[in-house]
Amino acid sequence: MKSVYVEDLSKGMTITSQIFAIQEAEKNDTKDGKPYYRVTFVDKTGSVNGQIWADKFPSVELGALKPGNLVMLDGSVEEFKGKLQINVLKLTRVDETALEEYIESSDFDLDELWKMMMSFVAKVENKQIKKLLDNLFADKELAAKYKVMPAAEQVHHSFRGGLLEHVVEMLELADVYRKFYKEVNYDLVIAGIILHDIGKLYELTNVGMVVQRTTEGALVGHLIKSFEILVEYSKGILDEETLLNLKHIILSHHGELEYGSPVLPATIEAAIVSSVDSASSKVRIYQKVLKRNAKRQGNFSDYDQILRTKVYKKSLSQDDARESLGQFKLE
Repeated sequence: MKSVYVEDLSKGMTITSQIFAIQEAEKNDTKDGKPYYRVTFVDKTGSVNGQIWADKFPSVELGALKPGNLVMLDGSVEEFKGKLQINVLKLTRVDETALEEYIESSDFDLDELWKMMMSFVAKVENKQIKKLLDNLFADKELAAKYKVMPAAEQVHHSFRGGLLEHVVEMLELADVYRKFYKEVNYDLVIAGIILHDIGKLYELTNVGMVVQRTTEGALVGHLIKSFEILVEYSKGILDEETLLNLKHIILSHHGELEYGSPVLPATIEAAIVSSVDSASSKVRIYQKVLKRNAKRQGNFSDYDQILRTKVYKKSLSQDDARESLGQFKLE
């Protein structure tokens, strides 16, 4: 039974017979030419790096060092460059079926999130766009993936159901604009949000207990794949102008050329999709940092490479913060 999670680790702790999933494992050589393994261990609370030195190889099942495998390990928790890591002393592969212990999932009920997304689809008045979305989710295999896939490997919404939660969050945020911007075509906004990251269904895949990038994902990426899916499912349905607008929303949704978009948002609908995508993604990263550092002493989190800052944690009392992070309800 798992009793120690990544969030529980602290400097100087000794780990005995604890189970983690392997996210990444890479063999390297030290400056002296001695082999060692750099491993990333994960569970539902986060990830931590580990090192396996050559003198410990006899106590390690080296064949188990593959992404997606569950392993039981003994080790000591150390600190290196301000971050915790596990010095592995012993490791063996285990067969474990309690996936909820190792796969981070949405805090919301996925069936409820799906109903919320479909309520937005029902609002669409344009018959062409409505038919496109209906045809899209009539594909049962695609719909099943859409419901459970993460929105990323490690950054924002990187958990089971993350894509669906990210999309519903964006739809709710964009709906606020209706009160202030009457000239916007919200049918395009709804379709654009639902389609903007749909390529991630093929960019990412589940390997054992972890999410990894597919070959197509590495060589093509989700932005272009989303574009291709739109073109495929819109054949014989969308007129040229509607298709052009949705293509633009997908290609511009990263918002900046340096973030991977080949064009900047040039329509008000594309601007809305890009803005709510950025808001959903960035705020979720802040939440993730707060969760990861909930038990860290001091007023600030550790330095986050993505946010390029430390996050101040003392806006709530520690008890209130834990309570607020632990309560999720769809209303």
